[in-house]
Amino acid sequence: MRVPPCATLLLLVVAATRSPAALGPRYGGELRLGLPELPASLAPAPAAAIGPRLAAGLVHETLLGLTPDGQPAAGLAAHARFHDDRPVLAEDAVRSLRAFLRGPGIAAAALARGLEGGPAFRSRERDELPGLATLDSRQVVLRFASPPAALLATLAAPAAAITSAGGAGAGPFVPTLFVPGQRLGGTAFAGHPRGRPYLDRVQVEAFPDPIALAAQARVGRVDLAAGEGGVEALAASVLLVLDPRRPPFDRPVARAAVAAAIDRAALMGRLVVGGLPSSDLLPPSLLRPSAPPPGLGTRFLPLSGAVTLAVSRDVPPVVSQRVLAHLAALGLRVRVVPVTPADALTARSELRLLAFVPQVPEPALALEEVLELAPPPPAALERLEAARRETDPARRLALLAEAHDALRGEGAIIGLGQAPVRFGGRARVHGARVDGAGRLVLEDAWVEP
Repeated sequence: MRVPPCATLLLLVVAATRSPAALGPRYGGELRLGLPELPASLAPAPAAAIGPRLAAGLVHETLLGLTPDGQPAAGLAAHARFHDDRPVLAEDAVRSLRAFLRGPGIAAAALARGLEGGPAFRSRERDELPGLATLDSRQVVLRFASPPAALLATLAAPAAAITSAGGAGAGPFVPTLFVPGQRLGGTAFAGHPRGRPYLDRVQVEAFPDPIALAAQARVGRVDLAAGEGGVEALAASVLLVLDPRRPPFDRPVARAAVAAAIDRAALMGRLVVGGLPSSDLLPPSLLRPSAPPPGLGTRFLPLSGAVTLAVSRDVPPVVSQRVLAHLAALGLRVRVVPVTPADALTARSELRLLAFVPQVPEPALALEEVLELAPPPPAALERLEAARRETDPARRLALLAEAHDALRGEGAIIGLGQAPVRFGGRARVHGARVDGAGRLVLEDAWVEP
């Protein structure tokens, strides 16, 4: 009888050490942050934008995290406690993960697909879930029905955070003030699994107007502001998504004309600070770039008609302006509609322009998120399914690259290049970093007096 692969997760046996800050960290002080948006709730949920992801990282902790090179690492530690001082037990992890498995998102669907009994549990056909159980108060067992190559990474998704029965988190900061969508305040959690943060307090405020946000950073009212130079990671892929079911983009030649009309070198190489021109749909840290597909050199083809372009508010204005100019040069009459990053993923318009950052920086999961943006070609789905079954890491990455290229070759999702997710402002801030999910990490951050 075949023994299914399984993983036993102790709560938890690793006590991670703090990396030293470059200039010598100090405890104390307050950090003020300015972001484009904040979530409507602090409950664990999929987070499309950097604001909700940052909030989740401040308040919550996941069972596993990911190292900078994408490997699973302990999130919680032995004898961890929640903000309400209750101990983190295996039953809390199981309860939280059961809720996660029935919630929205690619990561939840992927984990359910791979766990024993997961598909029936997610569809609510059954309440039994043999693939997720406790051994004792400190050990959680996951039994996989398929190779678990990407499945452990799903446990690092923001929506997979572990909470107490009362909803308390275990993240580095205890929320003391929360105005939905507007403000979040937190104090350092002395019981955090990786040690108390250096900062005493964090204050976060949302500024939906990018001009107002930049002004706050310029006059020093916030210490770090999204979009300003400082700490960054090349985590965002700027994507132009065409609806292949609607004219004129129902014709492959029209999609190819749009892809060929955009000057990536000028757009991402010169206009976006730190940008990387590329037709790839994911950052090179996730999948190795491959040669551009045939058709990017297609001759100029005039197009006609009125179309709507939904532009995510986290796309730099210079990018949307240049893309609009390219579309107009093709002969299209374009109506621009600004939308939130979450709405940009599903907006019903002929075109969408978004800065895509995967919720979990793992190649298969990130590619699955991209596949959700437009009707995928069968070849891409076939390669992705083969990658799910593959146990050899090198062959698995090769299959994912083939799926990526099949999707890119369809022309409905046009990669313009990669852009950094940036936070900057006052020079008194040290030790902050941006991870592969575009999340500002403040556990090691400190401020000068």
